[in-house]
Amino acid sequence: MKTIKSLLFPALAVSILAACGTNLRKVVPPLEDALHAGPPARIVVYAGNVALGQTGPSADGLKLNIGGTAALTAYALDANNRPIKIKPTWTPSKPELIEVSPSAGDIVLVKGLREGTAEIVVEFAGLKKTVEYIFVK
Repeated sequence: MKTIKSLLFPALAVSILAACGTNLRKVVPPLEDALHAGPPARIVVYAGNVALGQTGPSADGLKLNIGGTAALTAYALDANNRPIKIKPTWTPSKPELIEVSPSAGDIVLVKGLREGTAEIVVEFAGLKKTVEYIFVK
């Protein structure tokens, strides 16, 4: 009799814990969900090849020589400033002055074609960021 009771209690305890664990999992989100970034709130653009979540020099006011190139990096931030990897589109305001290659991606190269000043619009999921004052000399 004692053997049956000693086996029954652990089995009952395990089944109760398993049932509670299953119910708690439905109510409480997994811990890792709290660590993931939320929806993108804004786009940031830096000059150079900048790692996700790091900062670098602003892309605004970028200066290029005719025929010269520079890398630009973009990622999004959620409402809590957590970084999100994105693949935005890049559209130059004056394609005759600057060339952006590729036209979509988190890192692009900007090449100066002719002297002048241009802008680049970076778009992703309804968000826009304008890189202003790209000077080509």
